[in-house]
Amino acid sequence: MTSTIVNGAANPTPPGYPHPEPCLSFWLQGGRSSPLIGHRSTEALPETADVTIIGSGISGGALAYFLLNGPNPPKNVVMLEAREVCYGATGRNGGHCRPDCYRGYKGYKAQFGKEQAMKILQNEMDTLNLVEEIVKKEGIDCDFWRGLSYDVALDQLCADFFKSNYDEFVADGGVVDGIVNAFTDPEDAAKRTRSNGALAAYEFPAGSLWPFKLVTHLIRLCIDKHGLNLQTNTPARAVTQAASGKWEIKTDRGTLTTDKVVYCTNAFTATLLPEFLGRIAPYRGQCSAVIPTKAFSGKDMLTHTYSHRTGVNNFDYMIQRPKDGTIIVGGGRWAVPVENLIGNTDDSVKIPDLTEYLREVMKKTMTGWGEEALNEGLLVDWTGIMGYTPEAVPYVGAVHGKPGAFISAGHSGHGMARAFTCSRGIAKLLNGESWESTKLPECFQPTPERLAAPKQTVEELWVEVGKTDSTVPMMH
Repeated sequence: MTSTIVNGAANPTPPGYPHPEPCLSFWLQGGRSSPLIGHRSTEALPETADVTIIGSGISGGALAYFLLNGPNPPKNVVMLEAREVCYGATGRNGGHCRPDCYRGYKGYKAQFGKEQAMKILQNEMDTLNLVEEIVKKEGIDCDFWRGLSYDVALDQLCADFFKSNYDEFVADGGVVDGIVNAFTDPEDAAKRTRSNGALAAYEFPAGSLWPFKLVTHLIRLCIDKHGLNLQTNTPARAVTQAASGKWEIKTDRGTLTTDKVVYCTNAFTATLLPEFLGRIAPYRGQCSAVIPTKAFSGKDMLTHTYSHRTGVNNFDYMIQRPKDGTIIVGGGRWAVPVENLIGNTDDSVKIPDLTEYLREVMKKTMTGWGEEALNEGLLVDWTGIMGYTPEAVPYVGAVHGKPGAFISAGHSGHGMARAFTCSRGIAKLLNGESWESTKLPECFQPTPERLAAPKQTVEELWVEVGKTDSTVPMMH
């Protein structure tokens, strides 16, 4: 389903359910041998569960891992997935685990204050460290790489935006020594980043990986070692509270009664939790895999991951996979009308204008890309559905007024840099621990005050962003 946009104002409608026949991403194409495709741990849908996780992306997979490997794990955990495992946003992203080390500071500070802004940025570095820790601990073959990334400013507005955030972050006590390097001489920035028209560049830690392989490894571990009951192709159609206080999850295959339920449903959350309508909105993006020219192969491969940005909100993100040299690049959203993106949940088709943008972006952006030989250049592109909030931070924690219900959703296109720590935090809450034990920013909590606070819906904010790219920093 899509939101309607009338006279510049967005009227959000429930997102419905994931499309039953989505396109395949580069990651999903390479995962067709996974034994979890079509997997159902039991032939019949379980009638009861201690904990039910709705969603099998990085939020759901990490939650199952931390919950079942933590103290006093529940005996009966069920995971419901509307389609195949990890076929939502996680299986369609850029494979980029990239913490914000300075760039979104002013926006977060304006929304939540200095202390929370600092916590948001620290949480993202904590997430990168946690992902690396778990990948090494469990021996996960997901092409994990840790190194450095560049924020590249391609116009003066963006260069000023980067500098303003960096300067205020430092002035407020933010730590950049040994973490962030600023290159503000245009000639130096262009040479370092091999980017056409670069005016400034900021360097900081980041990682890349194969997200589908990470999540499916965690879920298989939970199935094999801890008895996780996975039910694919089983969309949760509605969740209601029974007289007993337990939660009844209605599916096409029957009803499951569960003591606790966790919504790892991202863009589709408002279908099951209507209080999040206009507070978590679907947003359709497009990403691609590109075979590099010789000038960006072998010893000349890129040494960093990237974000190339113009203005405040328009950016492309890019990684070059160390294992095979394939470049993953996504973005270009300003190239199409915003109504094609905000509120749209159709990941079964591609937007032709974005396909053409992604076909040309490397040769336009990277210095010396050169002419593409046969079978160099665009290999495949695909769509994915993200879930945005007005403040560009997720809703994580207990759902107000619904005992036993929890949420980790609305990751705003930035879930790879947040979901692992958020899921670890939810596991602690499910085990009866305090919010303080999660070490998550307090502003992530889905409090009634936060749900009521935004003056505009996410849809209305994106309409405003679509008109001018100057003053509304939606993407951090």
